[in-house]
Amino acid sequence: MTHEEATCNAAFRRHHMGRLLHRMGTLLPHWLHGTELVRGCRDLEQLCWRELGYPRQPVFDGDLPTFLMVDADGYSANLSMPTAPAELAARMAALELSPLPPSSLAGKNFIALARLLSLTQFELQWLLWSYCIRRFGGAILPAVPLRDGRHGCELLALLANMPIDAVQDAVASRRLHTWSFLNGISADGEMPSFLSGWLSATDQFADWIEQPYASDSDLLTALCQAQVS
Repeated sequence: MTHEEATCNAAFRRHHMGRLLHRMGTLLPHWLHGTELVRGCRDLEQLCWRELGYPRQPVFDGDLPTFLMVDADGYSANLSMPTAPAELAARMAALELSPLPPSSLAGKNFIALARLLSLTQFELQWLLWSYCIRRFGGAILPAVPLRDGRHGCELLALLANMPIDAVQDAVASRRLHTWSFLNGISADGEMPSFLSGWLSATDQFADWIEQPYASDSDLLTALCQAQVS
């Protein structure tokens, strides 16, 4: 992979990760309450500070250890006030996404994969977001606990803005896990108890989807080799 190809892949990830975070920002007030909501919104505000138009990343009360709360001259650190969850949700919904590159290896490979394996619209979105989170790290997402499998499907349906039946069918088939595209299913068949665990691509898939392939046959050969390794 050339430097230009890697740069385009990174831009592709930033665009789709931005879509996910902006969508999540609008939904958090419906998913979390109390201190969990405050914590999740603080994390998103600090993560998306550039998109929100802040001159620098905000520092909130409790972010710094006591010895860093004052500078060498004894002045207090310049702390920011977290934005109220409802206001942050409205601002996140109005944000413009980073531009999608005209072309990228990852983008081409996702399109080809969806065609070759007849992925549903939701399966493609699920896999794409899981790939982005694998590269950015699972800690990028707010901690959203799940009551059970149905609750997980309901949140994924809201996140993807798709019918819950489409999500339940994809989760029940487990073919993205069987093909070693996604992590998350325990030895006893249970799904993770946090939403971030449902959005976790395997390292091998993330590596494989970014590479150049001369043809669909080469792409499928790489897929088979990745499953065996």
